[in-house]
Parts: sequence; structure tokens; C-alpha cells
Amino acid sequence: MKVLMIGAGDIAKSHARAVEKLGGEIVGAFDVSENALKSFKKEFYCDVISYEQIPEYVEKADYAVISTPPTKRLDYVEMVLSKHVPLYLEKPIATTLEDAEKIVAMAKQYDAKIIVGFAHRFRPAFVKMYDMVKSGMFGDPVNVFSYRVGAGFGYGKNNAMYGNSWRTDPKLACGMTIESVSHEFNLLTSLAGEFDTIACNVKGTISNVPQFDTNSTMVMRCKNGAVASIMTSWSSGAGANLKGYIGTNGSILLRGRNMFEFDSLTYKTVDMDHEESITFNDSYDLNKDEVIYHVHVYFQDCLKNNKPVEIGGLSEGMKVLKLSNAALKSAKEQKTIALGDYYTL
Repeated sequence: MKVLMIGAGDIAKSHARAVEKLGGEIVGAFDVSENALKSFKKEFYCDVISYEQIPEYVEKADYAVISTPPTKRLDYVEMVLSKHVPLYLEKPIATTLEDAEKIVAMAKQYDAKIIVGFAHRFRPAFVKMYDMVKSGMFGDPVNVFSYRVGAGFGYGKNNAMYGNSWRTDPKLACGMTIESVSHEFNLLTSLAGEFDTIACNVKGTISNVPQFDTNSTMVMRCKNGAVASIMTSWSSGAGANLKGYIGTNGSILLRGRNMFEFDSLTYKTVDMDHEESITFNDSYDLNKDEVIYHVHVYFQDCLKNNKPVEIGGLSEGMKVLKLSNAALKSAKEQKTIALGDYYTL
């Protein structure tokens, strides 16, 4: 399939490699950064286009990928959707509910087919965990959780580890709760259902960008009565990743040695004499391209066979942004937020 890249940074290269691995072609690439475009052009044989050329190149594509900062993409979204071309939209879909609602309105207006880039939902280790939970072998949910820490933006003296980025640009910054905890919301609700309440605290570690939270910790009550918790940090030199589902009939843990690694599944039901483990080499740090590839496989199958996007569609992108906003409201006002109004916005 022919794909247009809007945004040509590091993650865009992983998208482009996935497209080429599937036998596709990058028809063009746009970025506001000339350096990003030059770097992209060195690896991928495609046209480097101007902002004004985007509509022309959208018409040449079977779908487009938008991986620009989420604070600035409404015009790009409309350029794609108005041509009735499907869209792969990197998460989060926006940083404000106002912008997200505009995207939802455009999607309805143009009857758009959109997938949001919740790539971890498609990774083999999590898919195995999901399938085992949904088989019912662990019973109904009692407690679900995600703890993920590592060195990210905000780690090290003066943020020396990662340096300058759109993420820490005061005009573009949205923080960890909106940008990254979206993954946790997506994964945990897929396992245990939707949340009913949320209580959150956040902490930033970059003094000149106080609105940029780099640590986020929260507890939720699920609508089915289960409890849930999330703890994430970009401020830790040591890394770890743990997802868990404790049910009425057993439990399962997905562990990783670093922030985005999935190394093993350990599980035990009440009928088992001892716990068992499955080993994975499911690494985001070492093979980010493969993680992104799984999403393109799914999306292209939906497009080629006229299937609905049932995993990671626009409604899921809107839902997790609402949850992120509710979490930040809780942190700001220091109170538990009932989520009913957020789900109906």
C-alpha cells in the first residue's frame, strides 16, 4: 500500500520501515524540520514535500500516518480526512478535549477510518496475556495494575539524558499523563473494563517547564467493582515494567527489565500446584520497528478487507484522553473524580 508520512521524526522512520516490510511504498514525507526531512530522505526513497503539497500527496496515498506533536495537528488531520483517505494517528490524538472533539467531528463528517497508535496493545506478549485473561481462566477482575519506570524526558541533571525535544518545548509540552499514560489506560481497560473513579498525583522534574509532568501515580475503581492502579516515571535511572491482573480464580503478571520491555508472563490459577512462566523477547528498546509493524499489519488488513477498526479506533483515543484530563484535574484539585461526565462529554 502507498503511504504518506506527515511528520518525519524518529517514530516516523519505524512507521516507514513497517510499510516497506509489508511491501508498501512511502509516496511522500513532510515535516516542519528540514533536518528531520533530510535524515528521512537518506533512508527512504520518497518525495520530500512542502506544507502546500500535502493535499496533492494525500490523494496519491492509500492511507496517511500523522506523527507530529499532538498539540499541532488539526490542519493535517483535515487535509487527510477531507480527501476520504484513511488515517493512522499517533497517540495521543490531541492534548485538549476541544481539539479532540474537532477531530471526532471531522471523522464523522468525512466518514473516516482511523486507527490510533496504541502499539503496545498489539505486542505478542500482551496479546498472550489478554487472550489468557479473556479466556476466563483467572476469573473476574479484582485488582489490575501497571507500574512502568525508566529514564525518559526529565531524567538526569538539567534533563541531560534526552536534551531538547518538542516534548519539553513550553509551547508544545503536554506531559507524561497525557502522552504516555494513555498506553496504561488502553491496556488496563482492555483487561478489566472501564473505570468509574480516578484519583491522581503528578510531579514534574524540569523546572523551566512546570506543566510537564514526568511522574504520575493514580488509583481507580472499575465499574465492575475491581480496583486499578498506575505508577509511571520518566525520572528513574533504573528501569522496570510490570502489568498485572489478579482475578477471583488466579493471577497473571507481565514483567519487563526496562520501561517498555516485555520479558515474561507468570501465571497461576487456584487449581494449579505451582506458577508457570512463558518467556518472551518482546523488546521495544531493541526493536521498536517490530512493535509498530504489528499495528500496520492490523490496519492494512482492516483497509484491504473493509473491516471495522475494532482495536485502537478513534473512540478509544478519545476515551483515554478524557481519562488523562480527569487524572490531571484530580491532581490539580486534590480530589477523586467521578468519571461519568467524562465518558459522556
